Amino acid sequence: GEFADAGAADPDYPRVVFVYQGSVEQGPMFFDRLVDDVEAVADPDGELFAAFGIGRGGFWEMFGLRAWRSGARAVAKGYFVNRRIGDPWTLPTVLAVHDGRIVWEHRGDHAGDHPDVAAIPRAIDEAT
Repeated sequence: GEFADAGAADPDYPRVVFVYQGSVEQGPMFFDRLVDDVEAVADPDGELFAAFGIGRGGFWEMFGLRAWRSGARAVAKGYFVNRRIGDPWTLPTVLAVHDGRIVWEHRGDHAGDHPDVAAIPRAIDEAT
């Protein structure tokens, strides 16, 4: 994925920690097929998602044209929908945290909305 590519291209890329809505046991089923070495936090009850105000999409955010286009790109790269873990209506969200505060965020507009991963190190640099 984008984060693995960014980390491979830049050895100083910030540490990435994924938060997912499944159990500890479910995490490897998803992350092991994406990246060899990944840090992830299980949030099966969605407490962190709620604390950070991560939104839920409706029908058009999840199944609209933009989401379908993104899904087609993912399939072309070899990614497929697997077993559902967590709330399938959760919108993609990426937060960059530095010194205990959010210094950058990407709040997805649709299911396939991806962040500009190159913006994250710049935001952290600007925050220091």
